[in-house]
Amino acid sequence: MNVKPSVIHTTRAIYAMNWYDISPGLIYIQKSFSLTQVQLGLLLTVFYIGVGIFQIPAGYISTRIGNRNTATIGILGLGIASLISAASPTYSVLAGSRFFAGIFSAMFFSPAIGTLRSATSDNTYNFHVNFFNGSFNLGAGIGVAGWEAIDSFSGFRIGFLVAGLITVAAAIVYFIALREVKEEKIQLTPTRNLINVLLNRGLWIYATAGTASVISENVAAQIVIYYMEKSLGVSSGLASISGTLFLVFGFIGGIIGGLIIGKFRSVKVFFIITTALTSILMIALAFFTNIYAIYAIVCALGAVTVQGFSAIYIIITRSMKEKAQTTSSLSVVNAAQEIPGSIWPFVFSFISSSVGFFAAWNVIGIASLAFMFLVFIPPARRPYKSGSSPGGL
Repeated sequence: MNVKPSVIHTTRAIYAMNWYDISPGLIYIQKSFSLTQVQLGLLLTVFYIGVGIFQIPAGYISTRIGNRNTATIGILGLGIASLISAASPTYSVLAGSRFFAGIFSAMFFSPAIGTLRSATSDNTYNFHVNFFNGSFNLGAGIGVAGWEAIDSFSGFRIGFLVAGLITVAAAIVYFIALREVKEEKIQLTPTRNLINVLLNRGLWIYATAGTASVISENVAAQIVIYYMEKSLGVSSGLASISGTLFLVFGFIGGIIGGLIIGKFRSVKVFFIITTALTSILMIALAFFTNIYAIYAIVCALGAVTVQGFSAIYIIITRSMKEKAQTTSSLSVVNAAQEIPGSIWPFVFSFISSSVGFFAAWNVIGIASLAFMFLVFIPPARRPYKSGSSPGGL
């Protein structure tokens, strides 16, 4: 594999590790700061708030200072935020550091894909987008499994310290290794470019139609462990395997998706298939109680979830006339998915606590499937302008 894409994929995995390294340390953080469960939940929420609200500003910044510089600032800031988390004397400081970790995370993702598009050929771009998304799951799996050992042995502060040092080192390597990547300059002003992207109706259609992948990542991957413990009476050790399987098969699914997506004449068809499967598999969780059946469902769900995200990114970036619009377009997509996506864990929890898990799995699965049909709405046909989508998706 080309060195430059490899550096991007590796940094993506390290970036993801910083999303999930906090999970094994929650129990130790709660004891250290004497937190309530609500305070512990807010510690996770502030991170995702930072990720969501800064997506579009990050895309705007990248049009001014470049993708490599923006992504480097993002990964470097994420590492520094982790170091601050390690040294946090109070809960408020820790919460603030996680909020800024979210902001800096937003500065890495879309600019990194923008750099990836510049560093790969048109023939290999689809494969690398899938591999890029699979790398997130690989890094997340390392964050959960590796930091479980670190935190249990040395405490959560050492866990944050190790993650921070690795991430800062990754930022340095990223900046140096990608210095020769030629970035396309956008022909429009940053503001006009952002307006054109925001007015791309097809972008909003696919961002919303891909709700299944967002729900799967934000709900199914997180709550299936709790569901197995509380509803099915499975031990914590066996239940936690499902979370690991989701992440591992997400990485495998990213590679497989990259290899097979080129066999489809239309990426839209690939998107419909993977999104429909994601929805159906979430519904299937309501009907199977055997632990091995759930493991199988979760493995498949992890794989198709990643492929659904990848299909959206490929469709959107290829719909833009200029390669330089990749970053800003994906920033808008992420904001359109992550901000409303934050409500689905609450929706699932509310339904499962008031009606039951059977109803909750069916509701999120059916809702996901309903959103998918938005792709059959024809994009608006508007007069072609430089930097706008050439006639839709």
